[in-house]
Amino acid sequence: MCGRYRLSRRKQIVEEPFGSVSEEEDWTPRYNIAPTQPVPVIRQNPKEPVRELSLVRWRLIPSWAKDSSGAARMIDARSEMAATKPAFSEALKFCRCLIPPDGFYEWQKEGSAKQAYCFEINEVTCSRSRGYGRNGETQAERP
Repeated sequence: MCGRYRLSRRKQIVEEPFGSVSEEEDWTPRYNIAPTQPVPVIRQNPKEPVRELSLVRWRLIPSWAKDSSGAARMIDARSEMAATKPAFSEALKFCRCLIPPDGFYEWQKEGSAKQAYCFEINEVTCSRSRGYGRNGETQAERP
């Protein structure tokens, strides 16, 4: 996944295509979601055959880390490399989720400045990115 994304759709619109349930309150649109912030994810309930929408912190703390200071840097994994990198492999095997963005940002360097460009995802369907994490944390990746 990218370093920033947006979620401007209401909770009910995000839940419907996935058949998920939630006790979370509706949220206000967010146009600049950054690492370490709470984000909605959809994940399978481990005990019941139902998908749940819940809020988790966007970060990944490897199992060997002594603290969470490097969690904001662990937000992006290439799909072809995630299974081989120790920081991501355990979470990738056991803790998957869906992240429902409706746009994402990429930056282009222009001289010494960076210009952000927002890529909007088709409004007819609700997009999803894959994510994985543990203990209320998530790591996101592009589909």
